[in-house]
This record gives sequence, structure tokens and C-alpha cells, in this order.
Amino acid sequence: MSIDQIIKILKKTESFGMQTDSFLNTLAFTSEKKEYSTGDLIIKSGEKSAKCIIILEGKAFIQKKTSPIELKPGSVIGLLSLINNSHPKDALIAGAKCLVLVINRELFEKLLHEFPDFNKNLKSKLVSDLNKKVSSLQTTLRR
Repeated sequence: MSIDQIIKILKKTESFGMQTDSFLNTLAFTSEKKEYSTGDLIIKSGEKSAKCIIILEGKAFIQKKTSPIELKPGSVIGLLSLINNSHPKDALIAGAKCLVLVINRELFEKLLHEFPDFNKNLKSKLVSDLNKKVSSLQTTLRR
């Protein structure tokens, strides 16, 4: 997959779509690209190293106890783990042959340092998401 194709996918994500072209180029070029086959473990439950995975091709499943959650190209998982340095609770399993982009702790810290707008945009997105959740909960509680 070319860098341009990766950037096109990143631009469609909520987490990275608002970032500059320079940031997206850096992310697409420096992130690790990994291929997985059907059934491969992408992230282990309780894995000690925080990382963010972006599905580029194929599909994957977050293995929940009740029912798995399907992720398709453009899905981002684990960004919050990098932000708050936590460990994933659930396993991520390749549901078909897939290609993923991996953002590890070192790259994440480098991006935050080199692209101050990334940090600002990330905070704004988190605040917006949190406000939506609080509003939704308030609406539910009023019923």
C-alpha cells in the first residue's frame, strides 16, 4: 500500500482526519505497517505495551465477552491507551487477511512533540467526545 493510499484512509478517520498534511505524511511514513492472516492476534488482552492500531485493509474483531466488534478499514483502536498509558482490556484478532498501521509509544510521543497542533486537536476531540457522552447520559437519566 502506498503512502498516498494510507493518507487517504487517515483523512477519513475521526482521530486523524483533522490533522495537517505534514503530520499525516509523517505518520504514514514512520508508522510500522504489519500484515496479519485470519485468526492472528494483533493485540493480546492485557498486553503490557500501549499502541494504536489503524486498520488499512481487511477486517479485525475486538474480542468482547458478549459479542465481538467488527473493525473495517479506517477503524482506529488503542489511541486512548497511548494517551493515558493504559493496557488494552480486550484482544484484537484479524478477521481476514489485513494490513494495519501501528503507532507505538515512542512514535506517539515524537508526534506530540513535533506537531503541537496534533496535541491540541487530540485534546479538543477528547473533550468533544466526553461532552457528547455526558449529554447522552443526562438525556438517558431524565427519562
